[in-house]
Amino acid sequence: MTKQAQQIIDKINHLQIEELEVILKEILQRIDQQKRVESILDEYIGSGKGVWQTDAQEHVDELRSEEETNSSE
Repeated sequence: MTKQAQQIIDKINHLQIEELEVILKEILQRIDQQKRVESILDEYIGSGKGVWQTDAQEHVDELRSEEETNSSE
C-alpha cells in the first residue's frame, strides 16, 4: 500500500457516516464509469482487422525504418 493510500485510509477512519456515504457514492460512480469505458473499448478490439494488408507491427517498424533513413540524410 502506498503512503498516500494509507493517509487516505487514516482520514477515512475519522469521518462521519454521512461523509463516508458521499465518498462511497463517488467511488462507485467512478468504478462504474471506468467499467463502461472499458466495455465500449472492448467492442472495438479487433474491428480493424483486415483493413490493412500488413500486420500493424510490421507497418510501424517500416515507418520507423523510413524515418531513420530520412533523418540520417
